[in-house]
Amino acid sequence: MDVVNQRMTQQDQFKNLLTGIDRGIQDHLAWNQRLLRCALLRDTPGEDIVHPDAHQHCQFGQWLLAQSATLTGFDPKMTRDVEHHHRALHDAVRRLCEQASRGLPARREDLQTYETAQTTMVDCLNVLRQRVAESVLQMDALTGLPLRKGLDYAFQIRQRDAARQSVPLHLAMVDVDHFKVVNDTWGHPIGDEALQHLTKLMTGCLRDNDIGVRYGGEEFLFLLLGHEAEAVVQRILDEVRTHPMLMGGGAKLPMTVTAGMTPVSRVDTLASAVSRADAALLHGKQSGRDRYVLAPIPPN
Repeated sequence: MDVVNQRMTQQDQFKNLLTGIDRGIQDHLAWNQRLLRCALLRDTPGEDIVHPDAHQHCQFGQWLLAQSATLTGFDPKMTRDVEHHHRALHDAVRRLCEQASRGLPARREDLQTYETAQTTMVDCLNVLRQRVAESVLQMDALTGLPLRKGLDYAFQIRQRDAARQSVPLHLAMVDVDHFKVVNDTWGHPIGDEALQHLTKLMTGCLRDNDIGVRYGGEEFLFLLLGHEAEAVVQRILDEVRTHPMLMGGGAKLPMTVTAGMTPVSRVDTLASAVSRADAALLHGKQSGRDRYVLAPIPPN
């Protein structure tokens, strides 16, 4: 993928995020009308209101759940606040509708909670929208991948996703083998092209729920949610090994990568998981490179 196409992909991602935020603001401001109809006309509230986990059933809630790890890369605290106030809003709406369905007056504290949560959530979404609009400054211009900003919270989100879905989560550190030789032999411009080439190959191996980050220099970090994480890392190794970068005059630049990966437990922090993956990565380098090493499963 060339730089122009990478930027187009980023722009599409930003556009989708901005569209989702705008839709969430509009949908939840429109809830005032729904509450009024429930109170005055005794309309039956939908499942996105009365369900105990309604904050995950409404259209915006589903979108927020799917995009939360991505949004944390732009503003972790604001994403956290949106999730908190969105849940509080739904809980208050459910209580208000339950009262209305019983022909009872609304409790003042529920109405106040709803109004405060809605206003605060919309304010947070507006700030988050601004962060996304400014996000080009927070992305790696060379590879098009997110940088480490917000990674800690994205890690926590994926941890919760793994627990909620009862699926494993793995963290993988991937390092380009002997990359200094590439820069020293061919120069940094070719080294930059090589990183773009590698990024295209590696991200092409990821699944929808996987997250890739440029961790620094020629090192990449991947959060792999779900089963078959080892197969994903093996595909990355195979793709890099079998697809050398084409250079001028028909020359080819072969490259390989080494990976260290670890299962992530519920009690892990980002630092503890990275430490194990780094140790496994070092073992892979010492064992000949162009391979992955799986760290032992951490105790719960």
